[in-house]
Amino acid sequence: MTDKVIILGSGAAPGVPTISDGWGKCNPQNLKNRRGRAGVYLKIDDTQLIIDTSADIRNQLIDNSIHHADGVLYTHAHADHIMGIDDLRAFSYNTHKGLNIYAAKSHLTEIRQRFGYVFTDVFSSETTARPQLISNTIEYGKAFKIGNIEVMPLEFAGHPVPTTGYSFNRGRVVLIPDYKIIPPQTLAYLQKIDVNVLIMPLTTIEPTLYHAGIEIDFDYIRQIGPKAVYFTHLGPDCDYDEIKQRCLPFMQPTYDGMEIEL
Repeated sequence: MTDKVIILGSGAAPGVPTISDGWGKCNPQNLKNRRGRAGVYLKIDDTQLIIDTSADIRNQLIDNSIHHADGVLYTHAHADHIMGIDDLRAFSYNTHKGLNIYAAKSHLTEIRQRFGYVFTDVFSSETTARPQLISNTIEYGKAFKIGNIEVMPLEFAGHPVPTTGYSFNRGRVVLIPDYKIIPPQTLAYLQKIDVNVLIMPLTTIEPTLYHAGIEIDFDYIRQIGPKAVYFTHLGPDCDYDEIKQRCLPFMQPTYDGMEIEL
């Protein structure tokens, strides 16, 4: 089977349309503007990973026929990235095995405080109606393996909390989380490796207190030099066609269910 990325959800925390403001600046006639909350699926060889579990993940997994995961990685513990964690029960229900999740220490602590019942920390267990999750603390700059995938956790800044991005197989895929600043050590790493696919957030067109905006994104893209860029975590002022018009040929906005062949 083809190695690929699937954009499970391409939206920011409110989704599009939002409850409060509807479609915002997005054209409701374009189905690519209907966005669930952000999440990513990655398959390389026989290893399958999920990054973040939004409240929309159940429908996203069903819509994309995803029935297995070898691990779940978290970028941070904000609600739009973790509230679907209970639906991970599906991955251990038939296997009788615990599912490994990975996060930085502060984020893992917060997830445990909110969802203590989902953790088993036992690899094999009897089937229950709750998730069976095994917690793994990761450290920035220290790579580890999940199946055939080497994972390098990377620190990002400028959001209300430090957030965790990931480089998979030394740049074959790089995921940038919510951010406003790329710390020097992270930028140096990204400049050192050959970044093939870069997935990064474009929550708002203009920079805000906690998000970079399109010009800051473009500046970091110039510094990193990736082969292809995909913008996700798109807010309600990010109309798909308007963002696409502003993109250079190697860039494009994402949409829910978008598949990227590697």
